[in-house]
Amino acid sequence: MNLDDKHSLNLNEHNIINKDTNLNNIIPEFELKKYGIGVEDVKTEKEQLLKQFKPINLFSELQTVNKALQDANQMPDPEYLFPVLVIENEFTILFADTGIGKTIFATQIGNHIASNGRNVLLLDLELSKKQFEKRYKDASGSLYNFSNNFYRIDFERLTEAPKEISYLDFFIQSLSKRIDESGIEVVILDNLTKLSAGSTDNAKDTIPILEALNKLKFEKQLTILALEHNKKVSANRPIELNDLQGSKMKSNLCDSVFTIGRHSIDKHLRYVKQVKVRSAELVYDTDNVLKCEITINNGYLHFETIGYGSEYEFIKEASKDDRENIIEKVKELNQQGKSQRVISNEMGISLGAVNKYLKL
Repeated sequence: MNLDDKHSLNLNEHNIINKDTNLNNIIPEFELKKYGIGVEDVKTEKEQLLKQFKPINLFSELQTVNKALQDANQMPDPEYLFPVLVIENEFTILFADTGIGKTIFATQIGNHIASNGRNVLLLDLELSKKQFEKRYKDASGSLYNFSNNFYRIDFERLTEAPKEISYLDFFIQSLSKRIDESGIEVVILDNLTKLSAGSTDNAKDTIPILEALNKLKFEKQLTILALEHNKKVSANRPIELNDLQGSKMKSNLCDSVFTIGRHSIDKHLRYVKQVKVRSAELVYDTDNVLKCEITINNGYLHFETIGYGSEYEFIKEASKDDRENIIEKVKELNQQGKSQRVISNEMGISLGAVNKYLKL
């Protein structure tokens, strides 16, 4: 008897393959006769289906802690894709205020990872292709040459998704196809706010997005870097994890979080600080932030590292006397024959600021 012919019985409809159904509790024989099916046929078919059924368990195999350590010891350590901020197969969030350079730094991170042989996808929900192009060409109009492993796609929000699927599921399915096309290993999402129909400070709107991205991460063995905004807070105190928009729920659903802050005086200077780590080393804290200058060389707009220092150096309020003293010192060092680059490093200010102060 073959249940796949035109007289076949819908086993799901009659709960025949339900894992909790007892084999003795079969549909009565009189109900099956109209299908031309005998009770024994259904029993045999059901037994075969149950053998294929694999019950789902939320937990892994029970083992001693020592065995778990031994198993983990045999696994390769995750690779630092961009030390120490982005780690292989982790979900990382970069947050900062508007206009501070999140996209610039994320693009730099993506190019660095791609240059080391990984296929990286920048999902740009912020800039048009033309806006992106203007950031990466020199004065002569020559374009910067990125790694060929670095990919970028635009995203246009539809007014509505297909009726049979939610918008978020439609988005994830579309993204999954693009990931498969080029064997993408790292996804940079710019940014979470653009993906949400509501506010990403709201758990109802945000949690499904993060859970969907985490699921995609596990299914595709991805590394994900997602950009997000911060709350409106005072610029004169250290940045904290609580400054991340919707901080509590987001931090619980990701592996690490880092941020970018700006200098209170020098508009070209930025600092990078880690506010949550799970498996990495916390290197850039309040007492040791990464000091950077936003600069452009040969059409490449990027963060150039100029040293390390205390976050308080960046956030302190500057008086008029402070600024005048800096300008005076810059001119003094210039008169001593020191280059603008040397003055920049010695004073802890950007090259742009040195150039500006020497013209005053």
